Amino acid sequence: MKENLWDFRGGVLVTDQRHFFAVEKRRRRRWELVFYLRIFDQADGSLLGHVVDISADGLMLLSEYPIGLNKDFDLGLEMPGSGTKKRMKITLKAHSIWQSNDANPDLIDTGFQLINPEKSSIDAITKLIRELQF
Repeated sequence: MKENLWDFRGGVLVTDQRHFFAVEKRRRRRWELVFYLRIFDQADGSLLGHVVDISADGLMLLSEYPIGLNKDFDLGLEMPGSGTKKRMKITLKAHSIWQSNDANPDLIDTGFQLINPEKSSIDAITKLIRELQF
């Protein structure tokens, strides 16, 4: 009999611990930033949430509502701007791979794996980490 790795808790789809141990087998360290940068769904322009941590391989997003799992997204990561300077966006294709309740029960964490990021996107993320890491 196949085991169910997913469970609904508090209306949020989460995995059991085996999934979280698998998630921790990342190739690169994820970095927390001093800002919670905004992430938009490029398909409709809606705000999905804010970046909690990021690497050139993936990111964790904090949101107020569940985001579809095992789904591909075209994400727009809004870069910090200064004063009157227009904010730039990094466009990323990513796959949602896990979701769980945040420490704050009103918020949800979602993990994304980047799909074939372009060199320019990796360079922008690397610069972002270098300048804004916590």
